Amino acid sequence: MEFETLYNFSYTLIKSFEETKDRNDLVENFSKALRLFFSVDELKIYLMDEYSFLLKDFTKPWENLVQNNKNIKIKQKFDNFLIQKSNFEIEENILYFPICQKNKTLGIVKLKLCDKIDPNNDFFKILPLVIAQISMLTATLKNKEIIKISSKFHQTVRNIAKITETQYEPDYILPIMGEMIDKFISEHLIYIFIKNKNKKEYKLIWPKNCSDTKIYEYLEEITPKSPTIIKQEGKMGIFPLIVDSKAYGAIVAYNHFDKITKKEIEYLEEIKQQAQITLSKAKSYVEVLEYATIDALTGYNNRHQFEKRLKETIASAKRQNQPLCCIMSDIDFFKKINDTYGHAVGDYVLKTVAKTIKKELREEDIASRYGGEEFIFLLPHTKLDEAIVVAERLRNQVEKKKINIEEYNIQNTKEISVTISIGVSEFNKNDKEAQMLYKKADNALYKAKEQGRNQVVVYN
Repeated sequence: MEFETLYNFSYTLIKSFEETKDRNDLVENFSKALRLFFSVDELKIYLMDEYSFLLKDFTKPWENLVQNNKNIKIKQKFDNFLIQKSNFEIEENILYFPICQKNKTLGIVKLKLCDKIDPNNDFFKILPLVIAQISMLTATLKNKEIIKISSKFHQTVRNIAKITETQYEPDYILPIMGEMIDKFISEHLIYIFIKNKNKKEYKLIWPKNCSDTKIYEYLEEITPKSPTIIKQEGKMGIFPLIVDSKAYGAIVAYNHFDKITKKEIEYLEEIKQQAQITLSKAKSYVEVLEYATIDALTGYNNRHQFEKRLKETIASAKRQNQPLCCIMSDIDFFKKINDTYGHAVGDYVLKTVAKTIKKELREEDIASRYGGEEFIFLLPHTKLDEAIVVAERLRNQVEKKKINIEEYNIQNTKEISVTISIGVSEFNKNDKEAQMLYKKADNALYKAKEQGRNQVVVYN
């Protein structure tokens, strides 16, 4: 073998080790190194899963191999390496060799070439080096993934603990939890159920659909003292949510193919514990906030307080014969933000937009969160033309704002921008109901959205 070829191959392998970020990278970089010797058609790496005792495609570990002739042959080759401890097997243009660590066969490499394999190729002189290198690479990558999973787990628990800083309604909290858990336990279907107090049955609260009706039967087994319930031959885990000694709901993890591993059960049980604490806090907050006036997320008046301030402000405008205007705004395509980045980012966007708008208002202006992503503002002592200027300023400031979402670890996205649509109305003392003021603004807001969004429309 020429020294230069060996050097280039070794260098390429080392370089691939440095540049490998994930499993697909490893396969691609390894293929690149092998092309120094062969015309490579396809490279596949299969590892034995220590939990299911099944061979799995290294780049798609969440999928079970289909039981066809090709995959049965791969399993047979793997078994041969287990028994014979040989370095390789050749079948015309296909080369098989094992992945080993400490004399233990962990997987198999299938290398399909464009041409028939020459057993005298210099490659076979360094095959033990290749096996050692690829074995080290796969083991190192798996260890990195374990560390990353552990980090994601702790981040998930922290995020669930932080939910009640801004939210306290279970119908809002539970879907956020579902998103967080689903991102962490990505190889299983995750469902969140809540128990209907009156009907005493469970309803799905995240995601939107669950086609497996068996789950509902299993949920009926939950009692206030239920431990984790394992069903479907270990493929389904039901983690009861017990709040104040009562069955409140459940987290369900389900994989159609593989058993839930012992480690995944441990992770989910700890997540369940934090979820119970969060729900208990939320329940307490609901009782306290029943009489509150401030929206917990934005710091604005809540809807109940807005209705009260509306009557007071209109009464004052009538009494003093002063102008009064109303601005109603809505964040454009807010549902898409939630669907793309998750509810946690959606909450942060709401909070940031509210803060951005607040800076542009006077102290006497009354800011309220009307619901969801809608805000409403009462502008005392303000004429319509002045209110339009304010509305345009609000719209412009929100459009210019860059919202940093780095801490949420969204792939390839460090910041996002949003826009708002705005409707403006002016108080008319001939209106019979106080609500007419914001209903007219809402009507104008609807037209702003209908006409293309990110604009101000005045009620005529």
